[in-house]
Amino acid sequence: MNKGFSSEWLEELKQKNDIVTVASKYINLAKKGRTWWACCPFHFEKTPSFAINEVEQYYHCFGCGASGDVINFVEKYDSLDFYDACKKLAEYAGMELPEYQLDENLMKTKKKRERVYQVLIDTARFYYSNLKTNEATPALEYLAKRKLDMATVKEFGLGYSTGWNELIVHLKKLGYTDEEMLDAGVAERNDYGKLFDCFGKRLCFPIFNLYGNIVGFSARVLEKTDFAKYKNTAQTIVFDKSKCIYGINQLKKLKNSENINEIVIVEGQMDVISLFKSGVKNAVACMGTALTIHHAKALKRFADKVILCFDGDSAGKKATLRSIEILVSAGISVYVVSIPNGNDPDEYVNTYGKDAWDKLLKGALYWVEFLIKDFASGYNFDRVEEKNKFIGDALNVVKTLPTQSEQELYLKMIQDMTGITITVLKRDLQEKSDTNIVQDDIVKIEDNHINLKENAYVKAVKFIISALLHKKDYATLNEKIRENLLNSDYIKIYDYVKSQVDIGKVPIVSKLFDMFDVEGSKDIYDIVNYVFPVGEDNEKYYNDCVNSIVKSGLANEKARLLETLNQTKDPTERSRIYAELHKIMQKEKNK
Repeated sequence: MNKGFSSEWLEELKQKNDIVTVASKYINLAKKGRTWWACCPFHFEKTPSFAINEVEQYYHCFGCGASGDVINFVEKYDSLDFYDACKKLAEYAGMELPEYQLDENLMKTKKKRERVYQVLIDTARFYYSNLKTNEATPALEYLAKRKLDMATVKEFGLGYSTGWNELIVHLKKLGYTDEEMLDAGVAERNDYGKLFDCFGKRLCFPIFNLYGNIVGFSARVLEKTDFAKYKNTAQTIVFDKSKCIYGINQLKKLKNSENINEIVIVEGQMDVISLFKSGVKNAVACMGTALTIHHAKALKRFADKVILCFDGDSAGKKATLRSIEILVSAGISVYVVSIPNGNDPDEYVNTYGKDAWDKLLKGALYWVEFLIKDFASGYNFDRVEEKNKFIGDALNVVKTLPTQSEQELYLKMIQDMTGITITVLKRDLQEKSDTNIVQDDIVKIEDNHINLKENAYVKAVKFIISALLHKKDYATLNEKIRENLLNSDYIKIYDYVKSQVDIGKVPIVSKLFDMFDVEGSKDIYDIVNYVFPVGEDNEKYYNDCVNSIVKSGLANEKARLLETLNQTKDPTERSRIYAELHKIMQKEKNK
């Protein structure tokens, strides 16, 4: 990653800014043993769970999971970007800030982004000021109908576009160019090349990012037209609706003042706002797009439990099923609630109040129970073939669960629903679980296909890499390890450790914060914050893990060669493949 400063300068910056010294400027630290402790500055807590490792120069909160080096700490605490955090640390250390070494294109992009943010701020202010004009009557009537008071309107920065040209005139008076308005996504050109307000005659909802910056708008038409009811800002340099979460800035404010036990995901902005007005401040929405792994990772910073509350129609059901898969894969406990009578959250809380809403959420189903019951509703159990299909669907869910005790609970549920004995269900479950590890299960999974369960290979690799990085005495470099790392990130960490050992230096855990987005990657995060079992024979386990990944590598190579053999008719090539297979089988025997 090109961060704009040389790695040598960044290393010196961190050496001159001891993380304990810097953090103590912001929070009260107390030393216990070799670790410094404090109440986490990134979420509300009464008992300290925020720990700083002074030797490795990084922090980790055992409450909210926040983790980072000294630069990341300042970025997060002061809501600064990387450049400004480095600038602040350079001032602390009395270091001269070198010229920002981003190439010319990246510098232009940075300046363009800053200008876009300013356009969006001035646009939001203009829309909000319009609410005081006579032309805003349709918007005020709509807000009154939705029972929103002006305090809530101000809190969320709602506004109104009174026409198609007023915003353009206003922004030009402020000195913005046509291109800057187009870059910010607040204007478009008509067929004659003239600019017009993208959100003309609409109620406008500013979209804030985690740091409180406006990144775009969502706008609702208030009268019957042929246009779509809602319109979002098109993709811009600062706005990507697949990564934006409506209400995340409110969630951040909430976490700074109290503990968040759970997050509620709803479908629309009005749902979030109505719930907020009613006292429910932990609701967010995903901007009318399917929930993505980016959303899941962002939400996990705030809570480990999410309640899905989508509409009960087919689209809502599909969104629920997709969201479950992604959230569970991110390590989040997922629950699902169904609102009675087809109401949406906005209607329900306005009709029945917050107490009824709280009661509704208490009845939310854990995702496994929800899926099993949802599958059951689609089958006729009086027909043998449909009952068998249901059992197959239900067992596919149960097999993803990490412990046998949890599996047993849901096998009992399936038994009660179908009359099939636990013994038979366990046997069928075992048959489903006895699948060979293949490369697709090991390599990095894309957003559109996510495994819900970490397999044995990944666990073994994480232990090996963590032991090497954390400098365990029993962890030794071995070229066989590198040969069988199928993930480029793992290879990068292995090569970093080896490069340090080769020059007589010690690898430092906090270096990974320069190499990766640690909080954005579950695998890297787990390695940085790996907890080694106490009282276990970790040396034996390390050797077992090495043997395990080598064995898996041989199995994968053998599977690849067999597949190639089946597709090859050339005798010479087949002979070569047979020879390769023989070598692999010999290696397997020698394991």
